[in-house]
Amino acid sequence: MPIEFKNNKAKLTGLINIEDAESLFNWLIKKKKPKVDLSEVNHIHTAALQILLIFRSTIVNFPENDLKIFFGWRDK
Repeated sequence: MPIEFKNNKAKLTGLINIEDAESLFNWLIKKKKPKVDLSEVNHIHTAALQILLIFRSTIVNFPENDLKIFFGWRDK
């Protein structure tokens, strides 16, 4: 499963597709101050990315692949 939900943290791995975006949305809508780990993401569908942006999710880990450049705007 590309998304593992544990308490207030979601870990995304591998390929995140449009169907995963719906699961992510449903989980985020129920959580207060959710955290998202993207360290093992290889590809993320734009719908899932937009959901992360809309909810202003706290990203706790960024991918080390080419996506890191894209997510760099949130580096601390």
